[in-house]
Amino acid sequence: MYDLGALIRSLRKERKITQKKLGEMLNVTEGTISKYEANTMTPPFETLRSIASIFNVSMDTLCGMKHSETLSTHGLTKSQAETLKALIEAYHAKNTQFQKQLTQEQFAVLGKITAELTK
Repeated sequence: MYDLGALIRSLRKERKITQKKLGEMLNVTEGTISKYEANTMTPPFETLRSIASIFNVSMDTLCGMKHSETLSTHGLTKSQAETLKALIEAYHAKNTQFQKQLTQEQFAVLGKITAELTK
């Protein structure tokens, strides 16, 4: 059975965040967080969006539909976001290959990362 409160508690504890700190991050009281975790109060939609952002999970995950983390590109430049996407694609490709050497695409991604980090 799906338990939003247990999921919020689990995400919070995984990241070593107290109820008080999460409450501050969401502009609610520690008691409100306790009620969310006890399922005696359901967070409003906007609060759920904030929770998803804080814990880097999708709304689907919070709704019990899927358990996959997402990566937020919020605060990154367009170039940095594109580099991050290329890195993810390179990891996906690497995980489906059995070669030990880097491909040309992977070398290109490493070049982009190096360029971004040395700006």
